[in-house]
Amino acid sequence: MKKKISLAAVAFFCFLAVSPCAAAVRGVWAHPGTFGADREKALPRIRETLDEYVKAGIDTVILMIKGTDGYVYYDSAIGVRDPAYQWDFLDAFLKEARPRGITVHPWFCVFPEGGIVGQVRAHPEWLIKGRHQEMVGVANPALPAVREYERSLMLEVARKYPVDWIHLDYIRFPCDPAEPYFSFDPATRALFKDYSGWDPAAIKAQDSGNMIWNVWLEWNRAQVTDFVGELRESLKTIGRPVRISAAVFPDADNARVLIGQDWAAWTAQGLVDMLCPMLYTNNEPFFRDFVKRAVEHSRGRCLLCAGIGIGTSHNQNTPEGMLAQMDISRTLGADGVIFFSSSSLNEPFLARLKEKR
Repeated sequence: MKKKISLAAVAFFCFLAVSPCAAAVRGVWAHPGTFGADREKALPRIRETLDEYVKAGIDTVILMIKGTDGYVYYDSAIGVRDPAYQWDFLDAFLKEARPRGITVHPWFCVFPEGGIVGQVRAHPEWLIKGRHQEMVGVANPALPAVREYERSLMLEVARKYPVDWIHLDYIRFPCDPAEPYFSFDPATRALFKDYSGWDPAAIKAQDSGNMIWNVWLEWNRAQVTDFVGELRESLKTIGRPVRISAAVFPDADNARVLIGQDWAAWTAQGLVDMLCPMLYTNNEPFFRDFVKRAVEHSRGRCLLCAGIGIGTSHNQNTPEGMLAQMDISRTLGADGVIFFSSSSLNEPFLARLKEKR
């Protein structure tokens, strides 16, 4: 008697069959500062580092090309290049990575614009304003013009360079100086009033017991998800598959409320191809718990690569701790791991990775 196979099971096995990363991903987030701004000195460092990565089984580099200050690290007609890098860093890195079989995800710190440069300087109304009209150096995801600008940078890279991925970081509202920290600028207030009939600045009880405040939370969250969906649709015009990966906060439930980052919905709606929850801790039970939650959200929908903190503002790991977290991730069904970051992934860590090929 033949057994029936559920549609969900078929979809899951099809996902595995077509996935470009069926083997476990071993990657690292890398900042241009790791290699330096002097081109003649940076190129040998790039080559040496990538050679060491190959020996350590690292097949993916998530390379920052737009920082939290808003500067970019590629030849852009839209954004403003970091003044220290008067050469095309992304192009040079790709030319070294591709022959070595290393996949590069161009990494965008999406909404932070701390330098207030270029088009953002010309449009200060794009920046988030707090309840007392204090300005924050973050572009407001609730404004369509902001989403269009940030998306244009990503499309420029996808069209100009032979990349297969776009990586999203800071794809959320800011968590500093407070959570939640949504914008009370005139344009956002008008948009929300058109949607709900309420001026958010006039909401007196700003807590989850107030229905209108809940609507305000949900509306802001939807703007971030709209950006991911808009990018997804725009990338279809490139003429080749370009996938989306994203660095996200550890817990889906907390992130969707406090920073408007509904990454569980992104997986359910098929908006992303890889999620990298940033699980930066030395506490193995906590790490295990959060990996398990993330895998449950993503299984069969997108790749899930646990972000392992090597040296971060939250933890300082050890080579043994790194290996233990890699084992936990594999055991729980993650599709790989991404290390943060290149500046901390030094010889003691690389040596252990080489042993665990």
